[in-house]
Amino acid sequence: MLLKDLISRKPILLNLLKNIPDKLLNHNVNGISRDSKKIKKDYIFVAIKGEKFNGLDFILEAKRNGAFLVIANKSDDNDEVVSTNSISTRLIFAELLASFYEKQPKEIIGVTGTNGKTSIVEFCRQLWVQAGWKAASMGTLGTKIENNLNKSFFKPSKNNLTTFDPEELYKELCSLKNTGISHLALEASSHGLDQFRLDSVKFSGAIFSNLSHDHLDYHQNIENYFLSKKRLFTEILQNNSAVAINIDNDFGKRLFDEIKSKNLNILTFGQNLDADIKISSIKQNNQTIDLVLEHKNKIYNSTIGMIGKFQAYNIVAATSICIALGMDPNSTFKSISYLKPARGRMEMLSASYNNSMIIIDYAHTPEALNYVLNSIKEIAKGKMITLFGCGGDRDEEKRKIMGELAQKFSDLVIVTDDNPRSESPSNIRKDILKGCPNAEEVPDRNKAINYAISKLQKNDFLLIAGKGHETFQTIGMETLPFDDYTVAKETIKRIKKARETH
Repeated sequence: MLLKDLISRKPILLNLLKNIPDKLLNHNVNGISRDSKKIKKDYIFVAIKGEKFNGLDFILEAKRNGAFLVIANKSDDNDEVVSTNSISTRLIFAELLASFYEKQPKEIIGVTGTNGKTSIVEFCRQLWVQAGWKAASMGTLGTKIENNLNKSFFKPSKNNLTTFDPEELYKELCSLKNTGISHLALEASSHGLDQFRLDSVKFSGAIFSNLSHDHLDYHQNIENYFLSKKRLFTEILQNNSAVAINIDNDFGKRLFDEIKSKNLNILTFGQNLDADIKISSIKQNNQTIDLVLEHKNKIYNSTIGMIGKFQAYNIVAATSICIALGMDPNSTFKSISYLKPARGRMEMLSASYNNSMIIIDYAHTPEALNYVLNSIKEIAKGKMITLFGCGGDRDEEKRKIMGELAQKFSDLVIVTDDNPRSESPSNIRKDILKGCPNAEEVPDRNKAINYAISKLQKNDFLLIAGKGHETFQTIGMETLPFDDYTVAKETIKRIKKARETH
């Protein structure tokens, strides 16, 4: 593809690159990257300043590797370097990639919020598949799609980001379109929105699930965090897009008030009396939820094979956006009962030898942990054991808060490691223990899970929180294989076998 054809597809690119010499406009573009090491002959290099590296320092390397054009936020007085001046190089990068790959599924919805994004995109995907469409989800778990045998499978993300890096994102969108995917739900993280990764996605709609304490190490304060989420609705969505908002959440109510006059098809949901889809009742049973919803003066009853009232909110969020996009309410509400939880989200494991229950969940924020512990406490007949840690090089403020929550709801708290990264694991645990001084400290996560399961007695519940679907543990510069679910399952097998032997 010629550069002039690439930029002609996007008004912002036409404006930015209007002074490029003809010799470059007629140059063939083989690829675009912000990583100088990935640059090959006839590539465009976009020099982006990140947290650890500044792309400006790698311009010469990019040119040596074959870049015919460099885009940066300052010029070195060279025809081959285009200055963006005040326009973000991140935005230009996303626009270039979206133009280069161009194709995207017909219906794309973005899901933003602190908690529930992974579950909601999975529920949207399942609802669309039940309606007969070829659908996919993208986010923390990677890309999930159905194969020809109607078996779902994951294609993991290369960079393990909730919202993919633009190089992977737009290539993946094009690939999904080429494989016949018509409907896609993707997680829109605050980082992804703040860094303009999603500005060139052709969204049909968006969901706001909730907002609470998280990522303040990056955003500095809750207001900045909210404003990054708000961008999806005020700066990225086109007119007439569908929107679903949880107005039980204070920030959701604020968002609704701030965008209700815009040309958007908004459906609100929640227990709030003013909600368009009202949650009339959520009854938690042992391993199911009875859900009663009201929409346009009609009552809908469903039973869901999950635990956790917050899962009901996630399901209603997915249902709301589907209806806002034009799906028939009756068939959509009927489909709710067939939904299954996402990997690592309130996944249940039963220790049948003593009728105890183990829950694996990704809860890694105070609000998420509070939701999960509250849900389990409602149905727990025996003791409650909570095992968790906090990630290193991340928001330190939440550690003590999560320790306090664990201690409040649990008979026993076990503090262990959870992706300490470059931080001292003992210092992270020390921060958590300030909130739960009576907790037991078992650094090795494998040993901690073994120990926790060995303490289970009849009707007890064990929550293993923080990692959920993750199949790795990052310690220092090393990323090692580790899966909470697998460790727990193997431990149960071993204990069961030992009991049978005796």
